[in-house]
Amino acid sequence: MSVNSGNVFNIFRVKDRKLSVKEAAQGIMSESSLRRFEQGQTSPYLETVLPLLARLRIAPSEFFAKKNGFAPTQMSAFYSSVADAYNRRDFISLKSMLSSLKAAKPMEPDSLPFQRLDSITIEAALGMLLTKPIPDGDINFAMTYFKSQRNWLFYDLNMLRYLPTFLSRQDLVWLAHNIFNRASAYITVLNNADLVTDIVLNVGTALIASAKEYDEAANLLELSHQNSVLRGKLEFSIHRRVLEGAIEFHQGNPEEAEKIHTFVLSTLKSFDAVWDIQQVEALWPLLTKKD
Repeated sequence: MSVNSGNVFNIFRVKDRKLSVKEAAQGIMSESSLRRFEQGQTSPYLETVLPLLARLRIAPSEFFAKKNGFAPTQMSAFYSSVADAYNRRDFISLKSMLSSLKAAKPMEPDSLPFQRLDSITIEAALGMLLTKPIPDGDINFAMTYFKSQRNWLFYDLNMLRYLPTFLSRQDLVWLAHNIFNRASAYITVLNNADLVTDIVLNVGTALIASAKEYDEAANLLELSHQNSVLRGKLEFSIHRRVLEGAIEFHQGNPEEAEKIHTFVLSTLKSFDAVWDIQQVEALWPLLTKKD
């Protein structure tokens, strides 16, 4: 930890919580040690700082964000840039990001997978916009990485949201069976619910549209409803309703499917959601295409 950490803690203690040195330090460290920390003379172990933050009811993420001037981390800035370009359908910016990444001098040992995974993320986002496949070697590399990870963290989930369209039937089914085992512990603790929700919906779409695994898609949506946090995210999701309509269609209930489809469109029209209407109308034929 840098010497600035003590200065940041001092600001939290004095200006925000208005605690004395004695009140903050009692039972954790000596008052003199806390003063030296705040003056930048020492750098305590993280195990010591965490109880101090808990005493002030300050989350570690808040502490380190303030310490860094609330600037985004390199990782979060990267994914924000990818997501922003993808949402704007700005494939020119994505191509520029990819070119810059590939031209940059490697900053990590060759044994680490992350620079290639970053490239694959941008390629997948581009592929989704341009309806263009990405190399099988990149897909295999990414899936080998995911299968090697015991838990999927923020980095992994951000990458995974762009990949389902390009996965094989076997990998999609594996992903549907494992997403909750690998990500559930972090859905609420690290506020990754939005990411997991996007992945569930994208996997469900690919299971229906390309893998033709309708029962697997239905099971995935059912499992997602068993998680209270995801259930709240999915409750009013238009994407989810479209997938449920497609599942009804392939399970032999075309009238119910069309009823759901009509309801979705009428709801979107009532909100003048032109972009969403275009997305649904483009997606529906792909989801209801027979084997």
